[in-house]
Amino acid sequence: MNCIEMHQVRLEVDGQCYLDGADLTVAQGESVVIAGIPGCGKSFVPRLLLGLPGMEDDHVDVQGSVIVAGDSVLDLSSRGLQMLRRRVGSVMRDGALIENMDIRSNVTLPLTYHYQDTLGPDEIQERCDAVLEDLQLSHLGTPQLRPVAINREERRYASLARALVCEPFLLLLDELCVGLSPASAQRLCRRAFFYRPSFVTPLPEEPEAQSLKRTSALTRIATTVDLGCYLNVADRFVLLWDGRLETI
Repeated sequence: MNCIEMHQVRLEVDGQCYLDGADLTVAQGESVVIAGIPGCGKSFVPRLLLGLPGMEDDHVDVQGSVIVAGDSVLDLSSRGLQMLRRRVGSVMRDGALIENMDIRSNVTLPLTYHYQDTLGPDEIQERCDAVLEDLQLSHLGTPQLRPVAINREERRYASLARALVCEPFLLLLDELCVGLSPASAQRLCRRAFFYRPSFVTPLPEEPEAQSLKRTSALTRIATTVDLGCYLNVADRFVLLWDGRLETI
């Protein structure tokens, strides 16, 4: 069963073409790394899979089809996109932690935003403690500890914890290891590609979200300019070159 299908996708942003006839199929549970030179547009691939959030003010032209968990992302309503995004974990470039919130609030943000009506405060904090402990980050759960007080590697781990706290079926990692030492990058990659949290109480399922039902297999998509730290963790490598995605 395929988790992702992109067919003949063409993407222009502010008049510049980044994808031109791009095709990509990713099986459920597969880990795929997309490599490319800086500025080639590889970061647009995970953003496309989420329906291009945050790009409402840009001049964007998209053609082709983008299918995630059986749904056409480009045809989803606002409600449909919200339901998709709550089931996808993402670590965007530099982690994108919110600086005026402590680490606990950053990690629990997807829960408080998407599940505040179905999860109580204690349940939310229990899930935060569980994922931080699994990632050996319990020290980051200290109340009032803000992103400015932790180092670059810890920020990435905190962002990874936030991405996994909602038990996603799809994990998107955009330049996860940029700026880290080779040893730190390899440790982080192994965590991101081999760890999946397990919680005592599962999140509630929405009846209308059957196509996004959680499965035992977590699909991972990562982008990078350097394949080195991913060589021993990914199932497949894809190169973005001249607007097309080609398996290496």
